[in-house]
Amino acid sequence: MKRALWIFAGGLLVRLLLIAYLAHVMPGMLTWGINEPGGIARWIVTTHSFASPFHDAHGPTAWLGPVFPFIVAGIFLGFGIQTQASALAVMVFNAICSAVTGVVVYEIGREIGTGKSGLFAGWLWVFSPYIAIIPFLLWDTSLSALVMGTAVLQTLRLRSGKSESWAGCGVVWGIAALVNPALLTPLPILALLLLEHGRNWKPVLVMTLCTLGLILPWTVRNHVEFHRIILVRSNGLAEVYFANAGFETHPLGPSMEYQRMGEAEFTAQASRRAVEFVEAEPKTFLRNSLKRAMWFWVNPTNCWPLPIAINAAAMAGLIMLSRKSRAPAFLLLAVLAAYPLVYYASQAVSRYRHPIEPILYALAGVALSGIPRPRS
Repeated sequence: MKRALWIFAGGLLVRLLLIAYLAHVMPGMLTWGINEPGGIARWIVTTHSFASPFHDAHGPTAWLGPVFPFIVAGIFLGFGIQTQASALAVMVFNAICSAVTGVVVYEIGREIGTGKSGLFAGWLWVFSPYIAIIPFLLWDTSLSALVMGTAVLQTLRLRSGKSESWAGCGVVWGIAALVNPALLTPLPILALLLLEHGRNWKPVLVMTLCTLGLILPWTVRNHVEFHRIILVRSNGLAEVYFANAGFETHPLGPSMEYQRMGEAEFTAQASRRAVEFVEAEPKTFLRNSLKRAMWFWVNPTNCWPLPIAINAAAMAGLIMLSRKSRAPAFLLLAVLAAYPLVYYASQAVSRYRHPIEPILYALAGVALSGIPRPRS
């Protein structure tokens, strides 16, 4: 417990000092500008509606998952709507999430390795510069890493028999989906691995139903507002279209298609265009996806030696883990392989990699703890 508390305290201190420094030297970053969570949160506070964040659009939206905009709306109530104070408050919230994630990384390292593995992983998380700077972004990135890491940790403990809370694990995955549904991408594969040739079908069913049960109210809300089935977000295929065919029709652009058509019709049209593009230009789509896959694993490019080193250490840790116990290795490999697929098809922005960084750092901790100490 003391080690976990030290990792949390160290991570929080590093992030708060960094936020204070960046806020001092880059005060312009405290303005909200074009920020989708902030735009939706403004409507939540002023009109009590989950409405579009884009200019000249006022209808309902499912462009983002509901959790983070509601958190931002709560911060607006205390610190003002899209003020510098509210921006700082969101950054502090993100810093707390990132510091708690350090504890989760420590626990994952212990779960798949040893206490030494957890310590290496946790302190790597504390002092990694490109990890520590993420809370400065006014997005759900830090929260996504926290819920993803927690969901993976709970899943590992189910597999090892250290936890029997299948329903609780399903709830965590449901929360993750409501933060960012892309986080849910690995869950079907994890559920199949947890089945163990059908022996665990009842608890896996409970976990799955709890996940779906948490998502269902938001899906019902979306159906009422848009008259079609939207599990969490409406813009999945639209992002595929923008990334491959161009951003000319993006709601932030000058086309005004979104504003004129409304979100439901606009996203339906963009989804059709995405499918048509892939069918008409499969080689171009595949080539673009392969490029994005490469960039996904070298981001952030301005810190490229470190993420490459973490990738290499994580791969070494995964190999070491597979030699000791294949089951947790397969679970983690499933997450690392499945989660990025959404971004290979759409966009490979550096912050999109962040939710699986806890797994990479935990595996890196396993690798580092396995380095033999030199004999004196």
